[in-house]
Amino acid sequence: MNKIILSLLSVIITSYHSYAETKITTTTGYVQSVEVLKKYITQQVPKKEKICEIKRVPTNQASQGFGADNLIGALIGGAIGNKIGQGGGKQGSTAIGALIGSEAVRSHKQAHANNGAFVEKEVCRLQRIVHTETIEQISGYRLIIEADGNLITINSNRSYNPGDSLSIRKEIKYSIY
Repeated sequence: MNKIILSLLSVIITSYHSYAETKITTTTGYVQSVEVLKKYITQQVPKKEKICEIKRVPTNQASQGFGADNLIGALIGGAIGNKIGQGGGKQGSTAIGALIGSEAVRSHKQAHANNGAFVEKEVCRLQRIVHTETIEQISGYRLIIEADGNLITINSNRSYNPGDSLSIRKEIKYSIY
């Protein structure tokens, strides 16, 4: 019984099988309009950037150096030491007086520099920063083409200009429903 049902079903199914035919022709079409297709690519790009800011810096930094005023203090201190020293100790007194005179000038400069005076100064440094960049790229072209009295849309990797003529492959498939 099962064999009879299976054989009937196979006859019914094969009798409704339809065949199709496809014809391929070439026709000429004319570009009516072109739309540029774009894609956007976002990427992270590291860069070194110079960052500058204004900072308040104490003015006492300039008072640390040895200048002409220190030399004058050493000369005056040396002269005083020379007058005070007697006998063989004159050279030692002169040297000690010179040191004391130079130190007195340095201390005086530092005391006046530490009066809370500040100067504004630009301070710069290099910093690594990551920027997000979005790049626009052309991914293709959407063509509106008039062919055989119909407007058709085709995507292409190549750009065309309105009015250009193109050879178009046309497939026609015939089948029974």
